[in-house]
Amino acid sequence: MSYIKIPHPLAEHILKLYDPQEGILPLVEPGMTPQQLIQRAVQEGLYADAVIFLAHGLPVREAVWWGCVCADTRNDWNEAEGNAIRAAKAWVHTPDETSRRYAEQTANEATLQNGAGWIAQAVFWSGGSMTGPSDPVVPPPEYLYAQAVGGSINLTAILPDGAHAETRYHQFIEMGINIANGGNGNLGSAA
Repeated sequence: MSYIKIPHPLAEHILKLYDPQEGILPLVEPGMTPQQLIQRAVQEGLYADAVIFLAHGLPVREAVWWGCVCADTRNDWNEAEGNAIRAAKAWVHTPDETSRRYAEQTANEATLQNGAGWIAQAVFWSGGSMTGPSDPVVPPPEYLYAQAVGGSINLTAILPDGAHAETRYHQFIEMGINIANGGNGNLGSAA
């Protein structure tokens, strides 16, 4: 069985999309599927590595949505952070340039010291140009959005003090797997 939303049949294909941390690499075996690598990483407690891996495996809108549903599990966001999360959700529903630029603005207001700012930054890095609207087009590096999604989810799991990190990681990875299987991240409706 494979995740229907992940277009890569083998874990090694996803690992070639970014520079993975040393912790996850020894877990890889030839022919290993993404599901097998995620499961092994979780068993080894390499939650942040599993998050980055899955963020790179998912298509961009699904990856951003995953960050949004993880952020929705928290109720301690300030106004700027809440605006960044709402901007990211708006882009998922209407992935146009106006939504992308608004996410950039909200990321700047929320700062990149939290998961909310990073999920809006992921939207900004999802395509288009990283320069101003009237400047020459400079596209973001491919999969830069996935690094931002992973950063968002990892910060959302560990901040403010790491007290609930392991529980959150398990929940967030289950939500990501639900999305990879075609769900919306709502674990109450997981297949």
